[in-house]
Amino acid sequence: MNAGFPPSAPQVAVVVLNYRNFADTVACLRSLAAVPYPCLETIVVDNDSRNDSLARIRAELGWNPADCPTVEEAELVRAAALPGSRFFVQAARNRGYAAGNNLGLRLALARDCDYALVLNNDTEVRPDFLEPLVAHAEAHPELAGVGPKILNPAGRVESHCARRRPDLGFYIFSTGIGRKLWPGNPWRRRHFYEGEYAFDRPREVDVLSGSCMLLRRAALEQVGLFDEATFLYQEELILHEKFRARGWRQAIVPQSVIMHKGGQATLREMPAHIRKAARASLLYYLKQYRRYGWPTRLAIVGILSAPRRLFGRGRTQPAIPESGGRP
Repeated sequence: MNAGFPPSAPQVAVVVLNYRNFADTVACLRSLAAVPYPCLETIVVDNDSRNDSLARIRAELGWNPADCPTVEEAELVRAAALPGSRFFVQAARNRGYAAGNNLGLRLALARDCDYALVLNNDTEVRPDFLEPLVAHAEAHPELAGVGPKILNPAGRVESHCARRRPDLGFYIFSTGIGRKLWPGNPWRRRHFYEGEYAFDRPREVDVLSGSCMLLRRAALEQVGLFDEATFLYQEELILHEKFRARGWRQAIVPQSVIMHKGGQATLREMPAHIRKAARASLLYYLKQYRRYGWPTRLAIVGILSAPRRLFGRGRTQPAIPESGGRP
């Protein structure tokens, strides 16, 4: 339903990052195909999967190569002038989640979009999800980004779709022995707006989930894109800090709903190579964007990555905020 927007509606470019998981990407793109918003472009970035992902995606969806060209990373400028509304971008190498999404964002901005929607490939959207986001952003020019209500496959709201800027209390009590000893502690509740927000109306929040973020062109041009110094994790927290420093705000719009299939894992539960990248990203964020001294940084990482045997074997909520759809 697009009665609220004429054919001259704001231009939105959706950026979907794929890495060796074309099946989820196909499901995500099929859900996007049912969205009737009149001014919508789709940019699929393959983060050097080396498994013919883009050809498989095109074949699964029946997209004609002439109508959905593949653009090499070095040719983004040329692609800005190409006709059409569907584009594939092939990364030269996998430099991580932030850098991969930035390829799509650069193409979106070069094509003069008004908004760029970063959408993880392990999500599926409802046909009417986009209009409430665009309408709220258009009505509130102070907002750099807006996000939807995000449901897990069981239909429950993911707490990470609206978060406050983390403080020391959150890091201490979000996981490990702090959460074990005091599960309903006020730092954790405050971080996720528990008890004060029922996801029933739009409201300003500090941090949106990277699973789905509609970002204003003017804000991205002012603060820059995702920080490519991180390979995995902390992207939306860092983007919040960049927006915050320039006076931009963000909001959640629960009239927009998507489903996120991705799981959550604590730092202790991640594979070793992912754990290493996550720890590096967290240390970078704490140092560069929060200005914590090295003793505080090491203490936070130590708390979040303490051996599982100290805290029992039950699954916990994520220590490191997850964005899903990781490369």
